[in-house]
Amino acid sequence: MSLPKLSIFSCGLLIFLAGHAEADWTVEPYAKSALTLDDNIRFSTTDAESSAGLVLDSGAVFSNETEAVKTRVAPKLTYRAYSSDSDINSLDQYLDFSTTSFGERSDLGLNLFFANDTTLISELDDSGITSINKRRRHFSMVPSWRYLLTQRLSLFVKYRFDGFQYEDSGENGLYDFEYQFAGVDVERKISEDSDFITRLKYQRYKALELTNKANTAGLELGYKKRFSSRLEAKIFVGGETTDSTIQDDETTKRSISAKVGVAYQQELQRISAELASGIVPSSTGEVYTENSLSLKTDARISDVLSWRLSARIQKRDVVNESSTQVGRTYYTVSPTLLWRYSREWTFGASYALSEESLEGSEGASRNQIYISTEYRKLKTTLY
Repeated sequence: MSLPKLSIFSCGLLIFLAGHAEADWTVEPYAKSALTLDDNIRFSTTDAESSAGLVLDSGAVFSNETEAVKTRVAPKLTYRAYSSDSDINSLDQYLDFSTTSFGERSDLGLNLFFANDTTLISELDDSGITSINKRRRHFSMVPSWRYLLTQRLSLFVKYRFDGFQYEDSGENGLYDFEYQFAGVDVERKISEDSDFITRLKYQRYKALELTNKANTAGLELGYKKRFSSRLEAKIFVGGETTDSTIQDDETTKRSISAKVGVAYQQELQRISAELASGIVPSSTGEVYTENSLSLKTDARISDVLSWRLSARIQKRDVVNESSTQVGRTYYTVSPTLLWRYSREWTFGASYALSEESLEGSEGASRNQIYISTEYRKLKTTLY
């Protein structure tokens, strides 16, 4: 199914679900403005360009909820402007939709996401080719189904489609591509606090202007444990085989897939960390083996003051050894301080440090400062 057909199908399904919801819709509108200072606005390895900037966000969260259906729709507009280079100013659009239908033995879910932004924003975690300023469209659809076989045994089926389209695709090292994922989990409850999972998964990647493609099949075993009301952990370990074709060169690679996560929550603080390894798609025309470590924490200092910290290390190596692409290591760390000086207004200050290194070439570094004010109206009922 092509990207336009998926968009039409998804919009129709969204309208159908919204029209059949019985609960009152609520809305939570918000607006946010931020002044920025950035010493490398294109995240370039050479000739870094500094600039002051402005970021304006506006959006809303629409939701309704009954015992049978829970739905959320979140549109957002973002305007970005830079004082030193108006050519990279942009107006970006986003739409996030999710709905879940709850049954006696089964749950049906659907997540939809659409983004129309620029590669200066979207490609940072993917290819790292952020010095190119091109429009990018991303559509994602994730249907899922969970079925309770017995009181201790359940089945979870998930499918994911991602389509990416780039302005002047193929001319700047970025290519339109499609990515699909299908997974089947069989989850066995060992006790009230622990679960054992067997997962079969399949991934399909295709670069649309090229003959490049990749198919990955894998098996994972997982274990989830709730040690207390505050601490929980999960671990998935398995193997996967990737058959890839890059410029008519065929390669088969076997690798380990793994994911380890820990979350700890107190009344005023939450900390989560995740270590992951596996095959991921890319806009450079091929798939990569990615190893990553991420950390997130947020804490409330007082009734009006809180802080957040996010950090991520990401290392990517190409699967096909004959490829012209190179490995890439990227990390970022960002602390944020928030002051809620009224029920609806919040002041924020944050700093972000980003570093990137490429095999055989000079890396890039970036420092960003954000000073923001956000207005978020309390939920109100539409009808």
